[in-house]
Amino acid sequence: MYFKTVFIKLIYVTAILILGVSCTNNNHSKVNKSSADSTLTELESAKVISRQIESDPENAELYYQRAVVYFDQKYLDRSLLDIDDALKLSAQNPLYYFYKGKILYAMNRTQDAAKAYESAIALKEDYNEARLKLATLYYVVKEHQKSIDALNVLIASDPSNAEGQFYKGMNQKEMKDSARAIASFQKALEIDNNYYDAAMQLGLLFAAKKDKIATEYFATAIRLNPRSTEAYFGRAYYYQLTKQYQKSLFDYRKVIEYDPSNDKAYYNVGYINYEAGKYDEAMRSWNICIEMNNQNIMAYYMRGLLHEQRKNYSDAKLNYEFVLQLDPNYTLAEEGLQRLVKKLK
Repeated sequence: MYFKTVFIKLIYVTAILILGVSCTNNNHSKVNKSSADSTLTELESAKVISRQIESDPENAELYYQRAVVYFDQKYLDRSLLDIDDALKLSAQNPLYYFYKGKILYAMNRTQDAAKAYESAIALKEDYNEARLKLATLYYVVKEHQKSIDALNVLIASDPSNAEGQFYKGMNQKEMKDSARAIASFQKALEIDNNYYDAAMQLGLLFAAKKDKIATEYFATAIRLNPRSTEAYFGRAYYYQLTKQYQKSLFDYRKVIEYDPSNDKAYYNVGYINYEAGKYDEAMRSWNICIEMNNQNIMAYYMRGLLHEQRKNYSDAKLNYEFVLQLDPNYTLAEEGLQRLVKKLK
């Protein structure tokens, strides 16, 4: 009975996936050369602007232009110095405050960045781009109500701003208000039917509710990004939750096809095979999972559980002990070792 009831604790709860798919480029050397050429060109641009500043040192726009060049090349300290010089010469320019906020945010100085965005808005009340940046900054630092307040002003001024609706939904999701989050994401997708992130969030939220409409939103995300591993994973997870295992396996295999190092997909394929009684296939999947990520605690635990079930107690013990090396508070592994003590007597 223990082996039948423990599974629900062990499914990867991945319905709140954070997007981040890495891409490879077959023309790596060409890209590097192009990037190097671009850097040289940009730095040459900075030299040209510097010569112009020497001739016209009171021209605020020149300092701003050089700040942009330095920012694009990741010279953030130089960029900040130039934007400050621009503001000394033109303290009422909202664009310069906006760009200062952008620089400070890139430097992870979020409080200072917020002040810069606020200064831009104070000078130009309808500066919606600055208001959106301020709202997203508040979202990132988890000041969700401040973010929503800023977004409400933005949306009142520009009801067709899909990004504003999207970030309102993200704040509402973080505040556990899934009904309002869904409405905001749907509005964002209504405004822009190519809004991939909104489709993904809707898929994840409806998947968590086991609502079959989740598959439609994941299908939209896949249409917009045919190699989206997170969209396939999200749909696979929905199918797994609703016990549509063949569909789930198909989508997990798509994830593995596009991202062969995705240990979570291998883990869940193992889980589905385990529940179906295909123990050899389950073990193979967990072995690969651990090859992909030797810190995957749940794969070690499930491998230990399967060894225990097969009465391979020494192998089970090794896996449980390794789990506890990684996480001394993993109670299921501790319980497994306690069971083995009794069985080995």
